Amino acid sequence: MVSKICIVDHDLASRGYLRECLEREGHRVITLDSGYQIEPYLSKEHFGILILNTDSPGVKEKGLLFEIQKSNRPRILLIVSERGDPFLKEAIDAGVYGFIHKPFNLTEVCTMVDHLTRSCA
Repeated sequence: MVSKICIVDHDLASRGYLRECLEREGHRVITLDSGYQIEPYLSKEHFGILILNTDSPGVKEKGLLFEIQKSNRPRILLIVSERGDPFLKEAIDAGVYGFIHKPFNLTEVCTMVDHLTRSCA
C-alpha cells in the first residue's frame, strides 16, 4: 500500500538515500532538514508516516511529537544514533511506533514502512 511519507533528517545523504528507497517502493515522499520546518505541513498535508532523525534540529523540541500527533495522527518512526537517550522514553510515551537505528538497513526500513502502511489501512 502506498503512503505519503515525510522524512526529517539534517543529513542530506541519509535523507536522499531513504527517499530514493521509499519512492522506489511507490510511496510519495517529502523531505525536510529540520523539525522546525514541519509545522506548516501538519495542517496542509496528510502524512501516513513521519520518519524523524533525533539528531536533526528541532526534533527533540518539547511538544513537537504531541503537535504531530494532534494533527492527523501519523505513524512516527525515529532514526536514532544513541541508545539510552532519555528522549526515547518520552517518544514512546508520545506514541512513536518504532526506531530505526543508525547505521540503518534499507530492507528493514522498507519492511517497517510496509507494515505501518498496511496497519493504517
